[in-house]
Amino acid sequence: MSGRVVFWYGCNALRHGDIIHGAIAVLKALGIEADPAGGPGYCCGTSKDGNLGAAAGMARRTVEKFNASGRGTVVTWCPSCHRHMATFMQGTSTPHFGVSHITQILHARRAQLAPLLTRRVERRVVLHSHLGFHEVDVAPLVADLLRLVPGVEVTVADYAAPGHMCSALAGTPAALKDVMRTTVDLCAQHGNASLVTIFHACQRILCGLESSDGVKVINYITLLAQSMGVELEDEYSQWKNAGSGQAIVDRIGPERLARVGPEFFSKQILPELLRRPEK
Repeated sequence: MSGRVVFWYGCNALRHGDIIHGAIAVLKALGIEADPAGGPGYCCGTSKDGNLGAAAGMARRTVEKFNASGRGTVVTWCPSCHRHMATFMQGTSTPHFGVSHITQILHARRAQLAPLLTRRVERRVVLHSHLGFHEVDVAPLVADLLRLVPGVEVTVADYAAPGHMCSALAGTPAALKDVMRTTVDLCAQHGNASLVTIFHACQRILCGLESSDGVKVINYITLLAQSMGVELEDEYSQWKNAGSGQAIVDRIGPERLARVGPEFFSKQILPELLRRPEK
C-alpha cells in the first residue's frame, strides 16, 4: 500500500466528526496520508437498496470518483460500505484500487503503532462486538489494538450483538432493546466498565447510555488518539447526554443553529438527540 490513500468514512458518520479526525490523525502518525471522502456524494448505494437503479447510480459514481483520485487503496470505515464495495459496487463500475478496512490497516502496523501510544489511559473497557460483519473479523483486531494502550484493561465478552452494526437493528426494535439490556449488564458485571464501540453507528446509538445508565461509551479510535496525545471532543455524545432540549440548544450555540436552520434542527435533529436508549 502506498503512503497516500482515500479514507472512505461513509455517508452516515458525520455526527461523529471527532472519530473521523482521530482516524486520520492515527493514520498520519503511521505515515499514511489519508484523503477523506464521505457524505451523500460518496454513498455506497445501500440507502437505496429498494430502488436498484438509484442504488447502482450512486455506487457507480462513488467508484468512478475513487478511480479518478488515482489512489491505489481505499480504506473503509463503515461495514455496510465495505461489504457493499466487495459485492454490489464493483459490479456497477470496475474499481482500479484495492480496499482494506481501517482495522486491518492499523492491526498490520501495530508494531509501529505501539511506541506512539505513550500516554496512560486508566480505563476498564468492554468491547462492543457484532456478529454480522463477515468480511472482516474486526473484534479481535480492535481488541489487540486496545491492549497496546497503557492503562487500558480490555474485556472481550462471549456476547456479540446481531447484525453488522447497531443501526442494522433499527427495523427490529425488540432486538435493539435486547442489545441495550445485555450491553448494560455486561458493563456492570465487569466493574462498571466503559463500553468501547468499533463502528460510528453503534457510537451514535449507544452513547445515550451514559445519561440513562451511567455507562460511558467511547470509540476505540478515541482511546488510541488519547494515548497518542490527541484529544478529541465527542460533541454528539455531549449533546445526547445534555438532558433537556434547552440544554442541548445551549451546548450547540446560536451560530451553529443558525447555519442549519431552527426549523430543520427542531424537526430533524433535536428529536434524535432527545431519544433515550430503550431497554
